Order: sequence, then C-alpha cells, then structure tokens
Amino acid sequence: MAFVLAVLFMPGSVYGDTQRPWPIITFTCDKAKNEVKLKNEVKWGDAGKNFPFNAEQGTYSPWALVAFEDRANRRLLSEKAQLNLSCQLGGSNYRFNIRPKMFNTNFKAKCGDRLSVIISIFRNDVLLLENRAMERFCNGNAPVLRGVKIKGAKGSIKLYEVPRSRFY
Repeated sequence: MAFVLAVLFMPGSVYGDTQRPWPIITFTCDKAKNEVKLKNEVKWGDAGKNFPFNAEQGTYSPWALVAFEDRANRRLLSEKAQLNLSCQLGGSNYRFNIRPKMFNTNFKAKCGDRLSVIISIFRNDVLLLENRAMERFCNGNAPVLRGVKIKGAKGSIKLYEVPRSRFY
C-alpha cells in the first residue's frame, strides 16, 4: 500500500455528529486466500467520527481525499487526493484507484456533508472496472456497492450490492 493518508480534519454535520454516518473503506490483500477485497461501510456518530483509520491495517477515510475552502457563507469541497492501492496475486498486480464521490460540492447544502468513493480496478495494465461509484445517490433506495472481491486465480470481480435501506 504505497499511499498513506492521515486524517487531519473530520467535518461536522449540519445534522449533528451523533446522527451522521461516517464512511470507512477497508482494503485487504490476502495472499493465502488468493483474493483482494475492498469493503465500503459506515459507522454512526462518535464511533465513526473517532474511528482509528490506519493505512497499515487497510482502513481509509474518504474525507481525507477532499479539501475544504470557505467562501463567504459556503464551504466548498474539492478532490485533493486519490488512493492507489495494489495487491500482487498469482502473477498479476491488481490496482485500485479510489477517488472521492461528492454528492454536492457545497458542504452546507443538501447532501454536501455526505461522501462516498468512486473506484477503478486494473489487472496489470488492463482496466477491469471503470469509475464505479460505490454509492450513486445520497438519498432514495438506490443500490449501494458494499464491497468488491477478486479471486487471483481467475481474476473475476464479484460485486456486492445492497439496497440503501440495508446499508444505512
């Protein structure tokens, strides 16, 4: 895992920290099982706000991928970083490019305090999955991509989607 992020700022919510979901991305490269996994989950309130993110243990905060800029009465979000994670399995290098998925660039507007990620997956230099949002919308019951698993022997991708109502 060549890219290490430190969470310097965890934004507060317009709904209050005790009611808000905090996204957590977990990356696991298991050579013994010959599989790589990317997991999308949330923790609520203080459990999420104070989650001990640790790149060496494979846990990342999507909030560490965005920058904030205050302009008058608005707080704007923009992409500041990407995660580039890789796993060597069975002679192939699986590379995950992870970018923030901002539902609204105005943090104080509808869905502005919600964040997910967009992923692209490569096997060696071959694109397997391009710009897939783990969560497409910030409301409604659209499916949420809860995880991705790749078995190294076949290189096939398994996507785990659930209705939004089962994710949150």
